[in-house]
Amino acid sequence: MIDVLVSGRLRGAPQLRRAANGSPFATFRVAAASKNSESLLCSCVTFSKSSIEAVQSLEDGDSIAVSGEGAIGGWSATDGSMRHGLEVTAHAVMTMYHAGRKRKGGSAASDGLDDES
Repeated sequence: MIDVLVSGRLRGAPQLRRAANGSPFATFRVAAASKNSESLLCSCVTFSKSSIEAVQSLEDGDSIAVSGEGAIGGWSATDGSMRHGLEVTAHAVMTMYHAGRKRKGGSAASDGLDDES
């Protein structure tokens, strides 16, 4: 298992599906910039209710960060060339909405400490 933290932009709309046992899950793709300024496409799946709700609120091109288990995947493109990507089972998803909410919570707590002095 590879522990990954990937940030990038959502590519396409997330797909909500149901497993054979009826449990919901979502699949989505994240384009992350690589060191040679090309995008690496990450195929993601999440079973977490909070992560499913987070990705459903996003649109194509929105910023996203994903944490979870990763594996290198490969496939043959239509032109016959070999392509590589990252497959991620996401345990946590953070969006710009979540980052703003966490920052506000942290500054409010520090404001309360300043009042006690």
